Amino acid sequence: MRRFKADFSPLSAISLTFCLLFADNIYAKQENNDLMSFAILGAIGSLSLACYEGKAPCTLAPGIDTNKLTISLDNGADRSTHHMRLSLGADWKESIYETDNWKVSGRLEASLHSWSSTLNTPLNKSGYIIGVSPVFQYQPKNYTTAYSMIPYIELGGGPHLLDNIVIENDYKSTQFQFGSIFGLGIKNRDFEISYRYLHISNAGIEMPNPGTDFHNLHIGYYF
Repeated sequence: MRRFKADFSPLSAISLTFCLLFADNIYAKQENNDLMSFAILGAIGSLSLACYEGKAPCTLAPGIDTNKLTISLDNGADRSTHHMRLSLGADWKESIYETDNWKVSGRLEASLHSWSSTLNTPLNKSGYIIGVSPVFQYQPKNYTTAYSMIPYIELGGGPHLLDNIVIENDYKSTQFQFGSIFGLGIKNRDFEISYRYLHISNAGIEMPNPGTDFHNLHIGYYF
């Protein structure tokens, strides 16, 4: 059986702890159970792969390339709740994993979210969320299409902090939450565009634990 790589650091244990907390999100009350579970398990699997390979974000060194940045905007909704997310990401210096036909790469994203309710008298009408998430992109290698577009699958997630314990009419129990990401998109050397799903809940830290699920159009620009 393959052994863990030598540079597997104490930070890996912290990352795996976050993975276990993600797993508890499965019990969050919401409507998109299959999509939610896929996003959570995908985040767990991707982060575990990075730790197994001894790659960022599971190393003491940050391993990010500040010369390869992405600014992105997500815009979408959760039923009666409108959502907007602005993020800045920095690529990792090396791929997480590669085969002859596939590559797993990614970046670390810091994000600022705003949300607002379209309901007339919700318990909380609007608010803000900040988050940090490792995001992993699975893409084919040596893939050529018109305009050099490459398809990809995106998975990831990380800690988020709410400005208020209530989103619309949902009492979230804790301001500290986890966000899990699943996306399907295309990209070229300059930009990416995708459908991106974001699930937010508190990983079962306290109950009740209602989930919030945003379905977004995601646009990112590389610079």
